[in-house]
Amino acid sequence: MGGFLQACGGALIAVILYLTLGKQGKDLGIVLTVGACCMILLLGLQYLQPVMELLSQLECIGALDGNLVKILLKAAGIGFLSEIACLVCTDAGNSALGKALQIAGSCTVLWLSVPLFRGLLELLQKILGGA
Repeated sequence: MGGFLQACGGALIAVILYLTLGKQGKDLGIVLTVGACCMILLLGLQYLQPVMELLSQLECIGALDGNLVKILLKAAGIGFLSEIACLVCTDAGNSALGKALQIAGSCTVLWLSVPLFRGLLELLQKILGGA
């Protein structure tokens, strides 16, 4: 909980500094925004440790392929990164570039998901072929 409160405090300080800089310091404001986003991400990473332990337990209990869990984690990471990049681009006044990054992130997640879809298709073929 402390990391979340630190992230909120850091974000509020960054917003106040950004507003203080105004239009004259727009370039510096963008650098400030990117720096604050990185700080918040690093603070938020501490909350992923229990999630990783749970996924490891599920992988062992369910005899899941480790690559499937890695694909899910990569997809989540790509989603987070593309959203943050989109917001930074929008903040910088280039929302078209931000939307393009979101689309590229979605396409990358779909590309990563191909092995999952293939596994699902094979499972359906086994079920339907065996019935």
